[in-house]
Amino acid sequence: MLKEFIDEGSFGAVWNAINLESNEIVALKIPKDQERGDNTLSEGKEFIGSCHKNVVKINWMGRIDGLFLIEMEYFNGHKLSDELSETGFKSPRTFEEIYKLFLQILDGVEYIHSKNICHGDIKPQNILTDGKIVKITDFGTSKLIEDLFIKTIDGGGTWAYMSPEVAGSNKRYLNSDIYALGVLLYKFLTGRTPHETANQLINNIPYPRPREINDNISPAVEDVILKLLKRDPEERYKNVFEVKRDLENTFNENNNLIYYSKNVKQETYEKDWIEGVIGFYKNSEYGNAELMLRSEYENGNRSQDILYHMAYTYYKQGRFFDGVDTLKRVELSKVEEIRKNAFEDDLLYLKGRIFFELKKYDEVIKCYIKLKERNSENLDYRYKLACAYGLNNEQEAAIEILEEINIQTPGMLCIVKKLGHAYDQMKEYKKARAFLYFALRLNPDDKIIRRRLDEYDKYFTLLGY
Repeated sequence: MLKEFIDEGSFGAVWNAINLESNEIVALKIPKDQERGDNTLSEGKEFIGSCHKNVVKINWMGRIDGLFLIEMEYFNGHKLSDELSETGFKSPRTFEEIYKLFLQILDGVEYIHSKNICHGDIKPQNILTDGKIVKITDFGTSKLIEDLFIKTIDGGGTWAYMSPEVAGSNKRYLNSDIYALGVLLYKFLTGRTPHETANQLINNIPYPRPREINDNISPAVEDVILKLLKRDPEERYKNVFEVKRDLENTFNENNNLIYYSKNVKQETYEKDWIEGVIGFYKNSEYGNAELMLRSEYENGNRSQDILYHMAYTYYKQGRFFDGVDTLKRVELSKVEEIRKNAFEDDLLYLKGRIFFELKKYDEVIKCYIKLKERNSENLDYRYKLACAYGLNNEQEAAIEILEEINIQTPGMLCIVKKLGHAYDQMKEYKKARAFLYFALRLNPDDKIIRRRLDEYDKYFTLLGY
């Protein structure tokens, strides 16, 4: 039973509620996109029932009367971002307080990583605290956002906490979380983030060493921060345990409390082209985004990101052949080595979406086979490959992928529906009916499925079943 609205983010709304079976006060998250919402099962199931003091506990997730819900523990705290301003903590903190705060964040991330899942969106907005206890929330959800361009600049500073190797993509690694932890500690101790804009992050614009901003930071702590922030993932800390070890050593070597007392004046940056373009994306002004990109390109900016985004604007404007032609001009060899992998995935993904619109399903299949091979656990790529097979009248190949997903993560509405339709195309009506009945249980309001099931009932009645 819903009691009180708590908050709303890009993923969905969160309510204070009462579990009528246990009479327990819980937090209930309702994803905005219901069909994509239950994709959360592919990762969140690993956390159902498991418990760590620094991670918000997931009690249950599934559908009730067709509505996908995530029930979590109710934690009476606030976002860590509420305690931060553009120049650091609003109230002075000692180094000891910051260390204890950061240590709890490390413990939470270490637990998430122990499940072999990256958080993917570590930032102050996704960290809750009541002043003593810290809890991480919203793990895994960032992977499920298809249009990441819109997600990245949402007023929450996601770009600032994103590692350079995955910037602007939907790829995530455990080591990407390590970088985000470095940004957090940099922010806690200097009052700002290393990069303030997307363009600075992607183009590796130099940022001040922590001690240049706050000379109260010891050289040893600065070394930890800079290793966390290494641009090359291979040079970063390999796991959270190493970070905790080195921080504990530096803390023990520095018994004097370091007060965060220096107010850091935030530099003002003009919006770079990426932020400007994403601002247009948010308002669906793709023509204006194209004009900005053209101007940037004509003024000498030969970044491959420019061409990629230009192709994206063509795709959104329905100019699919222009999009394909522009993607052909992208030179992957000119992309920074650490970004190349994620950038190539983005190219394949966009190309696949354009070919979908052009109904060139053979080309779509080629794109998604490559993506699946490069990202074997990515549910979205596997699902879209199955859809492409289905549209290309290769139902057996589609069913094979969908059945694999359904075994791995049973009860996902989009998968169950697709299986029903695929078996229908194969004229295996008994299997089709079974899956569509299950889909109707998950979403009782689906009128299309209900009509199809009515047709099955008449058909089987005539046959005497």
